[in-house]
Amino acid sequence: MTYQEALDYVASLAPRGWRLGLDRMREFAHRAGLDDALGSPGGPQFIHIAGTNGKGSTAAYVQSILHESGYRVGSFFSPYVYDPRERIQLGREYIPEGIFAGLATMLEPLAEEFTETEFGGISEFEFKAAMGFMFYKRLQCEWVALEVGLGGRLDATNIVTPQCSVITSIGLDHTNVLGTTLEEIAFEKAGVIKPGVPLVVGEVPQVAAEVIEREATKQEAEVWRYGREIQAALDAKDGSTVVTTPHGRHGGLMPGIPGSMQSHNMVLAVAACDAARATRTLKGLQRGTELARIPGRFEVRQAAGKTVILDGAHNSDAAKVLVESLQMHVWSNPAAVADVKRRVLLVTGMVAGHDPAHFYRDLAPIVDEALVVPIDFHRGLPPAEVALALQPFILAIRTYVSVEEGVAAALGEAGPDDIVLITGSFYLLGEVDKVLKKLDP
Repeated sequence: MTYQEALDYVASLAPRGWRLGLDRMREFAHRAGLDDALGSPGGPQFIHIAGTNGKGSTAAYVQSILHESGYRVGSFFSPYVYDPRERIQLGREYIPEGIFAGLATMLEPLAEEFTETEFGGISEFEFKAAMGFMFYKRLQCEWVALEVGLGGRLDATNIVTPQCSVITSIGLDHTNVLGTTLEEIAFEKAGVIKPGVPLVVGEVPQVAAEVIEREATKQEAEVWRYGREIQAALDAKDGSTVVTTPHGRHGGLMPGIPGSMQSHNMVLAVAACDAARATRTLKGLQRGTELARIPGRFEVRQAAGKTVILDGAHNSDAAKVLVESLQMHVWSNPAAVADVKRRVLLVTGMVAGHDPAHFYRDLAPIVDEALVVPIDFHRGLPPAEVALALQPFILAIRTYVSVEEGVAAALGEAGPDDIVLITGSFYLLGEVDKVLKKLDP
């Protein structure tokens, strides 16, 4: 396959949707010769990261810390934002197009064998996960920062035996699949806990924490919780963070990813490296946290002379964090000091599987006007449906027939001090990125 043919083949698997279950993924990995690449001695070792929000950023910090510590480190992100190769990386670099195509060529015949079996056809996510595992094996990665796709217990990535598991947060999202209560969702996320493998847990509601702790006890897994075994404090001298875990004390840490929750995610990553016994030097931790990057998380750009912020938030908790991050951004901007009203023009769309009403309810306090656009994805919601969810919270709402028209309208209407906020879906961000690149190639 060429790279484009590989992309087309992977995309052809998307209509099969998600399949929660491990039997088929285990068999696929076995037939691909990957049994020794899932955490066994001598093969890649994993830090496995689940959570409602923050798991991608935490994976980026883990990846960067391990890379700056001198390890040969791979990473797996879900979903990608702008480039399909974002999913599979080596040392903060995307998988080369030629290797992507080569792996797809090797795995395609194996994947097709499943179509007529009792397992059924391989899903898009299972195929990409297998590509990642083969990549890490062939490139002899020592460590992999592995982000869960959906949930945890039945996610295709959960065939690994990690050196540390992480649950970053618990919130109401994907309720049509994972459950309608925090307890049910916590149970699914806690499925990443493995016997005797340490677990790092971020700030989670108490009802969720109780479920996680109970599952960890069953697995005899040591638990490090943020605010308990994991402590974080600001250094008054330079504003950096000092992280203390049962294995050490590390100072001079600065989050390289913008956003109000990124200090929290950074701390979890440092703790995960400690728990996995992967921490080497303070310099590795300091450079790794400062140089961590991931697209689509409070990403500030300039386009047509206007400030554009792209953020992949798509659930209630993420909306609250986005509001907090935006308020911090505006407060720190000189325009806010002068008595200038900075309007926020929201360009948005969503995909099925999330709760638009709760998302927009929590985002509405900072939004002056909403411009709703379609998302070119098989789960994309019609703009009229999204606009209906917005109506109780925002007075000024307009719908557009394309992303390009909505973005052009927002940029044309925004004043020099205003903000164009793009949010609601990572898939939307990918489409907006293409529009912005046409404006500023």
